[in-house]
Amino acid sequence: MTSKLATRANGEHYYHQVAWGLLGCSARGWWIDASHEFRKTYFSDSVLSNTHSLFFHSFVDSFSLSVAYVQECIVGTGVNYRGRRSVTASGIKCQAWASPIPHEHNFLPRRNRKKDLRENYCRNPDNATSGPWCFTTDPNVRHQDCGVPQCSQVECVSCNGESYRGPMDHTETGWECQRWDLEEPHKHLFHPKRYPDKGLVDNYCRNPDGRQRPWCFTTDPHTLWEYCNITACCEHRNKELYLTTMCFWGQGEGYRGSVAVTPSGVICQRWDSQYPHNHSYLPQNYRCKDLTENNCRNPDGRDLPWCFTSDPNVRTAFCTNIPRCGKQNTEPQDCYTGSGENYRGEVSRTRSGLPCSLWSDHSNSGDRDAAVLTVRQEGSFCRNPDRDTYGPWCYTNSTAIPWDYCSIKLCEPSVPVLELAKVHPQCVISCVLCFFTRSSHWCGGSLIREEWVLTDRQCFSSCVPDLSEYRVWLGVSDLRGSAPNGSFRQEVSISHVVCGPEGSNLALIRLAKPALPADSVHTIQLPVAGCSIAEGTMCSMYGWGETKGTGHEGVLKVVHLPMVSNERCREQHRGNLHITDTKICAGGRRDEGVCERDYGGPLVCQEGESRVIVGVSVHGRGCARANRPGIFINIPFYTQWIHKVFRHYPEPQIN
Repeated sequence: MTSKLATRANGEHYYHQVAWGLLGCSARGWWIDASHEFRKTYFSDSVLSNTHSLFFHSFVDSFSLSVAYVQECIVGTGVNYRGRRSVTASGIKCQAWASPIPHEHNFLPRRNRKKDLRENYCRNPDNATSGPWCFTTDPNVRHQDCGVPQCSQVECVSCNGESYRGPMDHTETGWECQRWDLEEPHKHLFHPKRYPDKGLVDNYCRNPDGRQRPWCFTTDPHTLWEYCNITACCEHRNKELYLTTMCFWGQGEGYRGSVAVTPSGVICQRWDSQYPHNHSYLPQNYRCKDLTENNCRNPDGRDLPWCFTSDPNVRTAFCTNIPRCGKQNTEPQDCYTGSGENYRGEVSRTRSGLPCSLWSDHSNSGDRDAAVLTVRQEGSFCRNPDRDTYGPWCYTNSTAIPWDYCSIKLCEPSVPVLELAKVHPQCVISCVLCFFTRSSHWCGGSLIREEWVLTDRQCFSSCVPDLSEYRVWLGVSDLRGSAPNGSFRQEVSISHVVCGPEGSNLALIRLAKPALPADSVHTIQLPVAGCSIAEGTMCSMYGWGETKGTGHEGVLKVVHLPMVSNERCREQHRGNLHITDTKICAGGRRDEGVCERDYGGPLVCQEGESRVIVGVSVHGRGCARANRPGIFINIPFYTQWIHKVFRHYPEPQIN
């Protein structure tokens, strides 16, 4: 065993600044010479207001610090450790530094006055790489490490560390941090007086400007700043925030609503997208900031919630269209009964956060429907003049979103039930599927008009995706590269995605240009609103989905499924799924049903010579499981919304 007496004769040349690293106190500007004379290296307001007294223990001719925060962890080798641990890693009590029993040594307090060798506390007077240590009271064990943990292991930061007030003062590469109240070696604006609530004390790591985690300026003249190595806590949520959805408090850091447009009507860019603006505010870097889709948020403590915009010429914009919470403007308590046709509340914003426009502005628009709907409608409040099944709505002044539903809840917890009638198909129209891709096949869909495709909302990353990633293919049944029908394919880009009513899981895609009629490209007929299909009726589901190794990958397939009543469907799913009148069920036989990549495809029923789309397949549970009928969106329940979109959405801009 190597002798500490031999290797640690005195150790004076290792360390000369007594209080330079006393984490948790502000004595860094002081040092002590052999004659115990106090000298000052610098003063500042923060040092004067937060210094602690130094005094000597006469019986050991040493000194100690009266501190408000004693750190029981180390940074680096722990040469600055001033905690009170006095047992080794194996549990042996430490020998007093002033005592020669049971082990004689040269690390006596009177010879090492700058090492804080008080009592029998663990210290690292020779800067050992293993950390603080001590001589032990066991005659057979001369010295041993104390096992004091690294601060990066025992401390943690919640969220992005804005509330971190710990004493970490080194960067992740080992640089000591520059004091916040000094401008050497780096000039900066983050002074304690300017940011009194950010905890900019001494040179501790902090996050005053909403970066990914705590950081500091470094004492290296060539390295401006670096992050600090502090472990993230398991719980990311910032419990100090008051979360709101319809308005915001303070600077809006707790806003979690769904407003995703600027006051001028420009749609916000998705947080997980780098187009059209590159940025570092990625959801994975700000997990507790709820950077979902393209909703307005305030991840960095700006004055208001904001977003990057989808306009390449406008990088960011404040979302001043979100109201402030207050005595006259709290979370809305409005609700409506039935379909909301008698709603007379004062909500005047859409679910996307756009302010409603005056109803009178649309009375002379030339739109016959608008002229009828705006009669006797006053102001810009949300209303339901056309008895829309899905609740109150309003017009906006945005060309991108000409109308939208309002964020008003039903007074009743249940979903209104439609009286169902028998289907009344009117003409013979063949069914042809389309599908859209990013780099490969992604989802199915149905051409319900020459310029409109009906599909599953979850096929898109959000209601405002980066449309440059998507294309619609029509007129093909075989996706394989050698398919003979490739020459008949029509490829069309997308101009709009319109998400359906809340909870519908539907989306309508507006094509940039109408599909061209062809032998392999036709529209499919929509059902009459509120129609129903009798249980046991055989209908057909189409898709290019997974076949689990049974062959025909990449080929359009059809499976014939019996309709199942919702009551029986709930029973077969053992009550685990909430199946309301907004859904329909079909199938239930093993290896026959919806599977991966079938999503968005249609469920088609036929009566006489007519085919009608009655359902859209959605992301579900399992793949064609026995006694688990497939669940589809009930299209007759949403027919009214589909026709309303047809009437009120603008024509695409064709370049």
